[in-house]
Amino acid sequence: MPARIEPIEDGTVSAQVQEQFRIAEERGAPNSTLLRILARDPNSLTTFYDAWNQVFYAGERLDHGLKEIVRVRMARLRQCGY
Repeated sequence: MPARIEPIEDGTVSAQVQEQFRIAEERGAPNSTLLRILARDPNSLTTFYDAWNQVFYAGERLDHGLKEIVRVRMARLRQCGY
């Protein structure tokens, strides 16, 4: 079985990172488990989370319809029932 990277526990990260987890869970995206894995390397978490927020939430860089197409495609690739 391939090695699995365990998500980090909330109590081991800063309040700022815990807030990122909370917001992701509230929004339903990005997947909070992914964030908890990336949090093992704070630079990776910050880079990913900042880019995600810029594309999906800050301003209107992408048309809403295109964002939905991306979300559906990502779900289908992972055989998720989104």
